[in-house]
Amino acid sequence: MGMIDSYKRMSIKTLGKIVDSNMGSFQSLKPHIRGANLNFLLKAWVSMVLMTTLLAYAASLVCFVFVGFFFELDLVTFIYYVMFAPVLVAALAFMAMYIYPMQKAKSVRKSIEDNIPFALIHMNSIVSSGIPPEFMFELLAGFKEYGEISRQSKLIVRNVKTFGMSSVKAINHVASKTPSPIFKEILSGISGTIEKGGNLPSFLKTMSEKTLFEYRMKREQYNRTLSMLSDVYTAVLIAAPLMMLTSLIMMNLIGGDFFGLTIPDVIAMMTWVVIPGLNIAFLAFIHSSYPKI
Repeated sequence: MGMIDSYKRMSIKTLGKIVDSNMGSFQSLKPHIRGANLNFLLKAWVSMVLMTTLLAYAASLVCFVFVGFFFELDLVTFIYYVMFAPVLVAALAFMAMYIYPMQKAKSVRKSIEDNIPFALIHMNSIVSSGIPPEFMFELLAGFKEYGEISRQSKLIVRNVKTFGMSSVKAINHVASKTPSPIFKEILSGISGTIEKGGNLPSFLKTMSEKTLFEYRMKREQYNRTLSMLSDVYTAVLIAAPLMMLTSLIMMNLIGGDFFGLTIPDVIAMMTWVVIPGLNIAFLAFIHSSYPKI
C-alpha cells in the first residue's frame, strides 16, 4: 500500500496541474471510481492513469530501441517500430487504467445483485429477532458468502464504530457510493425506516420477496436462453465441424489443397486448434453469463 501511495503522490506532483486543467474530460470516471471502492479521488486516479501511460511509452521506447539494435533491423523497419510500437503500448496502458474502475464497479454491482435476495432474507430474520439495525450489518459483514454485500456492510460498521457516524448517516454514506441501484434503494429505505421509526422487518420482507421474484424471473430467462444456446452449440460446434471434416477427408482422397494448405494440415488445424478454441470460447461465454446461485 505504501508503494501505491508513493506512486499516487508522485503522479499528482508531476501531472496534477495538467489534470486540473483537463478535469472536465474525466468526470465520467468519478461514479465508477466511487462505485469500485478504489479509495482514490478523481484527480489522483487520472494523474496515475497519465503517469502510467507516460512510463509505458518511455519503457517500451527503450525496449524497442534495444531490440532494434540487437537484431540489427534495417533503418525503415527500425524507425517504424520506434515511432508506432511505443504509442500502441502507451495507448493500451491508458485504456487498461481508464477502463479498470468501470470493470471493477461492474463486478461489484454483479456480486451485490447476485446475492441481494438471500442477504435480505437473512437481514429480515436478524431484525425480526429484535437485534438493532447497526448490529444487523455487523452480523452480515461476517458472512463472506454474500460477497460485496458483506464488504459494504463492513463499511457501514466502520462508519459507525471508527468515524462515529449515526447508523442512518453511515448507511446513507454507503448508499451514495454503491454501484447497484437496487442496493442503493434498499439502503435508503432502511435508513428512512429507521429515521422515521417505521416497521423495518416489514420493509425487509417486502424487498426480499420483490428481489427473490426478480431473481427467479432472471433464472427462468437464463434457462430459456441456455436452451437456445444448446441448439446453437449442436448446430455450429458439433454438426458443422463433422460435416467440414467429412468434406475435407473426401477432398484428401481426391487430392488438392485448401487455400494453399494441404488437406491433412487443414484437418489437423480443425481438430487441434479451431474446434477446441470454439468450444473453450463457448464455455467461457456460458460461465460469464451464468447467474450465481
